[in-house]
Amino acid sequence: MNKFDINNRVAQSNELILSSWKMDRTTLKLFEMAVSCIDTLYHDGTNKVFMDKEDIFRMFQADDRDKYSRFKDHCRKLQLQIVEVELKNKRIGTIVPITYIEWGSDDSDHHVEMHFNPKIMPYLVELKKHFTTYEIANLISLKSKYSIILYKLAKMNHWKSNSFTVTIEELREITDTVTLYSRFESFERRVLREPIEEINQARTDILLNYTKIKRGSHGRVTSIEFRLRERLSYNDTDFDNPKPINRLQDLAKPL
Repeated sequence: MNKFDINNRVAQSNELILSSWKMDRTTLKLFEMAVSCIDTLYHDGTNKVFMDKEDIFRMFQADDRDKYSRFKDHCRKLQLQIVEVELKNKRIGTIVPITYIEWGSDDSDHHVEMHFNPKIMPYLVELKKHFTTYEIANLISLKSKYSIILYKLAKMNHWKSNSFTVTIEELREITDTVTLYSRFESFERRVLREPIEEINQARTDILLNYTKIKRGSHGRVTSIEFRLRERLSYNDTDFDNPKPINRLQDLAKPL
């Protein structure tokens, strides 16, 4: 049985990470929780995963009175979300990742069951090459959809180098902002600067920084060079001034 645990690792194909996500922050985070329940080493062919409502509330740090009905609505919304993936011959596939959700009928029933679309499963279990893993605990403190996407993008590239470059066009596709934030100043603030500040201040295992790459006589920004390094401790929040681990502090799980 595939169950949620805060120590779970998320495993996804790089193609899925680079896909165009049509989810908001809450549905994306719920999807990440569900993916972390899949045991890729001993996958038995099932597309079902199981979670406890209390785990969901802890993941979102939700303690309000309306949390049961609110997250029931979020689960309904998750079933309406789609992700676009690039197929062979440059064809585009549109997938509804979660096709069925069973939510406890009252507040005392904590059982949550989710079924993945069979079309999404190859991107989650057939991971023989070109895939990325990370601990689900690193997403707990991330409040922005863009910080989650940038974190995943950084983890995808970390095994190759401590820096990587993404064109603005590619970044807009990945973050689903092709028609949003037409002025670069707004795009930089909402999709780059604020999410990276959140990643660096949150309890994640990496720190990020970026440099704008300009081309042409008008100096238009065409690409972003990201730099990343492993975080040495949770007090280590300044990319350029590493703060080493000390005797009383470690990188223990936040939950």
